[in-house]
Amino acid sequence: MPEDYDSFDPQQRRNFWQTHIERWQASGLSQRAYCVQHDLILHRFYDWRRRIKSGGNNRVSFLPVSLTGSASFNKPSVRIHTPNGYTIEIGSQLSCTEVDRLIAMVASL
Repeated sequence: MPEDYDSFDPQQRRNFWQTHIERWQASGLSQRAYCVQHDLILHRFYDWRRRIKSGGNNRVSFLPVSLTGSASFNKPSVRIHTPNGYTIEIGSQLSCTEVDRLIAMVASL
């Protein structure tokens, strides 16, 4: 894997894996052998091969959730727009720890 892989945007990652999948298909090697030869993580190769083969329709979706009880989220106190198009609205009832956990979870998508 390139050292700067973690800084790739989603399109750069897709192009990276598309190129490797095409090269693997032309190589005659098994997926495992190709990944070892090119220092790629095998499970990521499998995952991207599946995504590209299916047309990339495996996007994560978020749905609105209604809460009952004392929590009030009628007006978000924080709205985060991510570079990949997600919007996260956080009500005032969340603690700093919960906000940190939410951001870490979204960053891992």
